[in-house]
Amino acid sequence: MRRLLIPAALLTLVSCAAPGSGRVTLSNFVYDRARVETFVTSFPDCELRVGMTATSFELPLNGTRVIDTPAGSDVCWRRIEPPFAEATPPGVPLTPPWNRAFTTSGRIVDARL
Repeated sequence: MRRLLIPAALLTLVSCAAPGSGRVTLSNFVYDRARVETFVTSFPDCELRVGMTATSFELPLNGTRVIDTPAGSDVCWRRIEPPFAEATPPGVPLTPPWNRAFTTSGRIVDARL
């Protein structure tokens, strides 16, 4: 009986452990070149707060970017260039709402632009 209780107790302890770090993989399979903004947050919404900074980068066609997150954090991201046929005045980027990748529990998320 003891042989069964020890592994069961260890399994219970492992399943109650704190979540680990997460990871988001952003892939661009559609746009020639996409400008992307991301930031890591532990807050329940995708709003930049004091002390937080968004990172901007370009993701080429068939490009991938991996973003690692600390435990308990999510990634907010958005593409800030307009789609193919949408016309905007020169120099004015279209700013869509933020997307959120839920990595708080240590998940690995694959997202496409």
